[in-house]
Amino acid sequence: MELKKSLNKKNISSTVIKSIIYNVIIEIFWEEKKIDIKDYLISIQEVWKIFLVKTKKPIINQELYLLNSKIKEISQKKLQKIWFKFEEFDIKYK
Repeated sequence: MELKKSLNKKNISSTVIKSIIYNVIIEIFWEEKKIDIKDYLISIQEVWKIFLVKTKKPIINQELYLLNSKIKEISQKKLQKIWFKFEEFDIKYK
């Protein structure tokens, strides 16, 4: 519980969530497609409860939409491991 308090106290919870989503996207894309997409990911922004993932190629966006449910599921599990509850969030790709 101390980790959750410190994350909320320092206002870095958004950064931690974005980092987890970023790493999960890279990990799942590698497992499913055997492609390293680090070079194609530009940024992740938080707008309310929606995380916008910007990429360089539209074809990557389409592949990410196909893997979206798996990305959200694993992201939520990783957030729960650090005692962080972010109940409902959505991930969109641009």
